Amino acid sequence: MRKEIVFAIIAGISIGLIVAFGAWRVTRAIKKNVQVVDIKKDTSPKNQVSLTISNLYDYDVITSPTVKIAGLSKPLSSLIISTSDEDFSGRSNDDGSFEIEINLPAGISEVKISDPLNNTVEKIILVYSTEFEKYINPDEKLKTTSYVGTVTDISSGTIQIKTAKGDIGQMSIADETSYINTLKKNVEVKSTDVAIGDYIIAMGFVNGNKVLLAKRILIASPLVENAIETEKIEIIKLSKTYINEIKLPKKWKGPNVSDLEIGQEIYVVGTKTDDKFDLRSIFVIQ
Repeated sequence: MRKEIVFAIIAGISIGLIVAFGAWRVTRAIKKNVQVVDIKKDTSPKNQVSLTISNLYDYDVITSPTVKIAGLSKPLSSLIISTSDEDFSGRSNDDGSFEIEINLPAGISEVKISDPLNNTVEKIILVYSTEFEKYINPDEKLKTTSYVGTVTDISSGTIQIKTAKGDIGQMSIADETSYINTLKKNVEVKSTDVAIGDYIIAMGFVNGNKVLLAKRILIASPLVENAIETEKIEIIKLSKTYINEIKLPKKWKGPNVSDLEIGQEIYVVGTKTDDKFDLRSIFVIQ
């Protein structure tokens, strides 16, 4: 009886060892065929907007010849702001904030804010009109803006336009709405002189339905893209007529050639056509 019990125990242990060994072989085989994926947390920096405008929006109407462009950039960045007529420079503060005063050309213009060192550019479209100031009532909390585009429909008391982005803008007009043809040296015209296909700049106030109550309408030429570019260069060659390969015009904004020197880093601002750079401004990098 005791022998049978001993044999049974030995048999049970043997079977257990066999099963365990088989399980170990299977597990090992599975591990060989499984590809181990090392999941790591993504610590790479995310793309962040490094240049923004905080105080103005596209198609805002400005009634003063000067306006301050405020916003955020990378800390201590040199900034160049260019209109179609002139260039201005400034620098962001330790916290990245900046406020730079510029002059605006009359009518509609695309203003370009550049951070050349960090290769970032921001654009904003503004409309400058001193005549529009008389329509502003500080007691009325209405959004002052402009609708700009091509006239697609005219009916009693309303004008519809299509913007450059393909959006539709609706505006209401009244007897006191003024009309100026800037294509004919700012001649005041009648409402009937506005036709389908005209490019107009309508200044006014927006209501809750996004309909513009137009007070002043300009018949104008389409907005031209601001082609001004800013480049950082090191002065390698310098003469009375050239900085490197850039031929100096008769006049430019910035220091004279006599105030510059070889090895100095500067920002040159102008338009570029093929390999030719038409200089308009020079700013010394601080």
